[in-house]
Amino acid sequence: MHNVKNALAATAAAICLGIDATAVSYGLAGFTGAGRRFEFKGKFNGADVYDDYAHHPGELKALLDAVQPLGYKRVIVVFQPHTYSRTKALFSDFVEQLQRPDLTYLAEIYAAREKNTPGISSADLAKEIPNAIYLPTFDELEKSLRFTAAPGDILLTVGAGDVYRLGERLVAENK
Repeated sequence: MHNVKNALAATAAAICLGIDATAVSYGLAGFTGAGRRFEFKGKFNGADVYDDYAHHPGELKALLDAVQPLGYKRVIVVFQPHTYSRTKALFSDFVEQLQRPDLTYLAEIYAAREKNTPGISSADLAKEIPNAIYLPTFDELEKSLRFTAAPGDILLTVGAGDVYRLGERLVAENK
């Protein structure tokens, strides 16, 4: 819906500027979406694999709201929180959104520029989310996903860190 609204706004602006409707139509037809925003990566074990940069509870909500009506058998999210300070400050909001998928895998927090002065871990989130599994390394996550992902599922790698690499590794095997 976000992309539809943006396309409508861009179309309206173009028309106001006198741009030919054919050029506007051509431009919109060529738009395939922004990188790391509900970006289709491929398939793994029959599951559709998508990546999204969502690293804030509001972005997680928008992503999950968009995925929910798509009719997948299960929604599996692999979430990598971004920064210790954000995870701590928005902890309850993350818990609220991350309990929505059928299964939530939690990677360790992507530190970016921070040191863990708050003393927080993704394991703390997992304790509060009934459908969550905390696995501290991508190797452990990948191993678990090999037995979990199945046809009819959507597998989302989500976060601002390097979690996208996990989905790319899984999809690369099917090529």
